[in-house]
Amino acid sequence: MSVKHPKLFEQLKALAGVTAAEWLKAEALAQEQALKKKDCFVRPGDPSDRFGVVLQGLFRAFRVSESGGESVKAFRSEGEMIGPYAELLQGIPSLTAIEALEPSRVLFWKSRDFQRLEQGHACWSMLARRVAEQHYILKERREQEFLDLSAEERLLRFWQEYRRLEKRLPQREVAAYLGITEVALSRIMSRRRKRA
Repeated sequence: MSVKHPKLFEQLKALAGVTAAEWLKAEALAQEQALKKKDCFVRPGDPSDRFGVVLQGLFRAFRVSESGGESVKAFRSEGEMIGPYAELLQGIPSLTAIEALEPSRVLFWKSRDFQRLEQGHACWSMLARRVAEQHYILKERREQEFLDLSAEERLLRFWQEYRRLEKRLPQREVAAYLGITEVALSRIMSRRRKRA
């Protein structure tokens, strides 16, 4: 039996020592979902009982305030994990929407299936730990940026981190991630062009 997603297997093998035999078990439990632009992998209020890996495409994880404003928490593209992880840990419905920004495909698992994998081999617990550590570091860095950096400095840092997505992200989404209006983002970009 051959591995269906060799690139993903190699990535997880390097990250947490996932063996070929364990990956074949995981693939057997996984489901694949195709999403069109604007389709949601998860909506607020959905059960937080699944997570996945982006095989193709681009997603934004965001929340909507009571006044209707959107705050983008993160962008995820090929090879990255998506899911309402914090809500899953708390056992509550999702507070986050995860929406495709372009036609996308996701390989996903139900949390109960992942728990079965974890009970069978330590590599899955290691994977969960490594993913949690990566997400913690990203959240800590983002929080520090909001405390220490101006909007322009946050924009520069954003493009350093997300350079590979520059042509794929609309300005509106970048502004929502930075916590500023699209107009403010345009002004920052205009000032930078004048200084260049």
